[in-house]
Amino acid sequence: MFQLKTWFYWLGILFYLSLSATAWGKMDQATRYLECSTSLRGPTGWINIPSASLPGSGKLSAGIHLNYAKVNLGVWDIFEGGIYFEADQLGDRFKPYRNLSRWELVEKNIPAFMRDSFRGNAKLKLLDQDWAMISLAGGIEEQDYYIVAQRFMSELSRVTLLAGWGTGRFEKSFFGFSKTIFSGAEIIFEYDGQGINFGLRLLLAPNLILDLAGRNLDTVGEVQDLGEVISGHLLFGITYVERVW
Repeated sequence: MFQLKTWFYWLGILFYLSLSATAWGKMDQATRYLECSTSLRGPTGWINIPSASLPGSGKLSAGIHLNYAKVNLGVWDIFEGGIYFEADQLGDRFKPYRNLSRWELVEKNIPAFMRDSFRGNAKLKLLDQDWAMISLAGGIEEQDYYIVAQRFMSELSRVTLLAGWGTGRFEKSFFGFSKTIFSGAEIIFEYDGQGINFGLRLLLAPNLILDLAGRNLDTVGEVQDLGEVISGHLLFGITYVERVW
């Protein structure tokens, strides 16, 4: 119940800012491209949280962050579906199936391989800031459901506020803000329900987005080994966006 109240608190702030603004914030084209970037767990979003944005109708958003690879497809500007998997383990998981007959693969092993190797996500847009005062979306990541609200405010020097709540890893709620520092570049600060993340997102080309971030920064001091700091807290990622129809 406490987490639900926290989410409604942040949602109330977003609505208050929407109603008090003199004009609705309109995203510039560069910011819209940045919103197509994939998050660490798969769906379009920020560092480790989903956003209320979608890639757009017919747009394929493919990214890799650490060892996670993911592909999302936007449909009709209101739906996004995708998969993500651990790219460095895919080859090893396929080895036990190499010597099986085609019938054995089709009958039982391909479904098992798909289930064990790939994870799915889906997101449905409920409101869009272009015609409403706020963006709102609901989705599922693996088996965890969430709802997320977002507001871009051009009148506040292009700041975006985001808040969400759900089940599973989203149960403690998540929130954050991003700030456009110049066209095609933004800084992101977020709490993903487990830790604090901070990062920089850059638009290298209209279809290429670069992410540099630090994860779980509130626990960096607890780690003594430099290698663990690098592997556990630093994130490098890239997303490629292409219209397929």
